Amino acid sequence: MQQRGYGYEYLLEAARSGLSAREAASIMEEFDPMDLAQAADRLTLEVAGDTVTFVNNLVVNYTNVCVAGCKICAFYRPPGHPEGYVRSPEEVARLVARSVAEYGITELHINGGFHPDLGPEYFDELFGAVKAASPGVAIKGLTAAEVEFYSRVWRMSYREVLDRLRRAGMDALSGGGAEILDDGVRRVIAPYKFDAEKWLRVQEEAHEVGIPTNATMLYGHIEEPRHIVEHISKVRDLQRKLRGVLTFIPVKFVPWNTELMRDGLVRGPAPPELDIKVAAISRLMLAGEVPRISAYWVSVGRRMASVLLLSGANDLVGTMINESVLRSAGSGESASLEELAHIAREVGRRPVQRDTFQRALREL
Repeated sequence: MQQRGYGYEYLLEAARSGLSAREAASIMEEFDPMDLAQAADRLTLEVAGDTVTFVNNLVVNYTNVCVAGCKICAFYRPPGHPEGYVRSPEEVARLVARSVAEYGITELHINGGFHPDLGPEYFDELFGAVKAASPGVAIKGLTAAEVEFYSRVWRMSYREVLDRLRRAGMDALSGGGAEILDDGVRRVIAPYKFDAEKWLRVQEEAHEVGIPTNATMLYGHIEEPRHIVEHISKVRDLQRKLRGVLTFIPVKFVPWNTELMRDGLVRGPAPPELDIKVAAISRLMLAGEVPRISAYWVSVGRRMASVLLLSGANDLVGTMINESVLRSAGSGESASLEELAHIAREVGRRPVQRDTFQRALREL
């Protein structure tokens, strides 16, 4: 372990020169998290300035029925389960319209499970109803994983699915389903979900039909530092090719109520030191390639989110009204715009409300 303060200048220079995955893995294992945080914070200010952004959004899961059976998920219910549901397009449209009136949301973040009985007409009606009721709201969703699943069920290509969703009203692809882009890890945590290469392919296809995307990474379960940096490296390569990845969102695994914890593969949440290292190495590797790196406060908590804003992160994702997936695993809540602005201000940053496409709306 490096002594604190020893490697700050080295880390900063290495990041400016470009870190390989191998170098980044060594750095994660050997360097003090405070050195990593200091270097990443300095780099953030250089490439993105002193703003912290977030969107005012509503989260809706159109269904919790899913045949994937991922060991990392406490949210899904198998087909036929008494707690399974599918929201009607009219119900979702009412939820969105009410949230526009009550909270002034500008984004609907929508995804769900792998429901084997939903056809493309459902999403035509769903997105059409939302746009008819709330034309100013951007629709962010589905995930690349859902696109891949429905392409098989509907017997369409990725491009055909994406183009149909775009024409129905989907404005951006959410980053979910990436988990860790290593097939060995994926076979343990999500054995029936598609492989890493297909996640990357769906992302590319989305950009080719004019849909901007986001990228996530689920950490803090069975992965090792090399898996984390390889994942970030693949996102970096993707961004260099596409130039349209809007945000990179590391999501801390919340283990409660999951099969992965019941099987004894994890014993609890990862330590806070890993949160800092992940945010920092994300910035050091992505530098200015992806300007916005998120501190996902729903999974790490508000206090740790403040720390991550000094460790390479400069986005708080959103207000996340009605978030349910992490809540089912023992975490998750919503926040007001002012509460998110406070998180930014308390670490000396300027809070800025943005839209889905990273355009600034107003400083709070």
